[in-house]
Amino acid sequence: MNLQNIQWKIHLADGSAPNVHEWFKALGTWIPDSPEVFVDVADYSHVQDGPVIFLSGHNVAYSLDGTGRRLGLLYERRQPAEGSNAEKLNESFTSTLQHAALLEADGTFKNKPKFLVGDVKFFVNNRGIAPNKDATFATLKPELEALLNKVYGAGAYTLTREPDTRQRFTVHVKAKAAVSVAEALKKLA
Repeated sequence: MNLQNIQWKIHLADGSAPNVHEWFKALGTWIPDSPEVFVDVADYSHVQDGPVIFLSGHNVAYSLDGTGRRLGLLYERRQPAEGSNAEKLNESFTSTLQHAALLEADGTFKNKPKFLVGDVKFFVNNRGIAPNKDATFATLKPELEALLNKVYGAGAYTLTREPDTRQRFTVHVKAKAAVSVAEALKKLA
């Protein structure tokens, strides 16, 4: 399986109620100074159960996402990525965490966002590559575990696949202990 169209969502802690205008401003600052070719930031707060603020880029997109009625930072790889599946998983998760760290440190926010690195969802947004089936999970589980063992430790988290086969391939990662963004990045370095 040549893994593509990877997404990660790191949920926000309860009480990190976002101010949409602050998120819009914070994500907008990434446009001029990023090596990524970001095109635009858009306010989708009128959409229920979806993106709230969306930063569109050529290769990747980031959003404050409210899908599933849970707010979080969503990373989406849009263009094909090179390398092994393990390399793609590591790069995409590291990038997600790096951008979460930027948001946690951003002075734009009056109520700073705090991300729950121990409460993450992994998606493959391509049913042709990764149908939401047990066989896909069995194929990807060893590579996911190799990455997540670095962050949480072996046996210190659970992986639960979305059982509804009509949905895209989704794995919920739930750690047994809290891990900060900074700790996770250090472990992946």
